[in-house]
Amino acid sequence: MFFGRIMGWLLAGLGVVALGGDGLRWLETGLADFGALGAFWAQLDSGSLAALQLLCERYLWPPLWDPGLVSLLALPAAPLLILLGLGLVLLFRRPPGKPRARFGALA
Repeated sequence: MFFGRIMGWLLAGLGVVALGGDGLRWLETGLADFGALGAFWAQLDSGSLAALQLLCERYLWPPLWDPGLVSLLALPAAPLLILLGLGLVLLFRRPPGKPRARFGALA
């Protein structure tokens, strides 16, 4: 539960970073569009993106990469990451009435 919420907030935060990059590009060029998830990932860590492509094409199933993940990587990064992140936060939210865990307290 806790890990799912953390992943959700991290993905939503990455979405906000991507949105900020899109806003800066809009201010510089005057073009208001969202950058693709693949381009955003390549800016963050192009090696891991290439490793994922190699893994899919060589060891798993080539259609998983193209057209599968290539189609996903063409989607706009900011809205996709924000929606996915907030979806994970809502999916793994703490049930009502359950107290918050205290890490420093002895039980």
